[in-house]
Amino acid sequence: MNNVSMAKSYIRQAYERLKHAKEAFESGNYPYVVRQCQEAVELLLKASLRLVGIEPVTDLEIVVINCK
Repeated sequence: MNNVSMAKSYIRQAYERLKHAKEAFESGNYPYVVRQCQEAVELLLKASLRLVGIEPVTDLEIVVINCK
């Protein structure tokens, strides 16, 4: 799967999360709304990074900054 198709997949997933967030909002489940919106933002950011050729860092990766 190339970066463009992965980005499209992330965007589809983000819109699905937003659909669920809207349904949760209408039923008053506000904590779930926040979670779904957060996931949508994360997916859209990952899609943006993929489109410019940057591999998104996973939750399990640790970035070490060497400060001298």
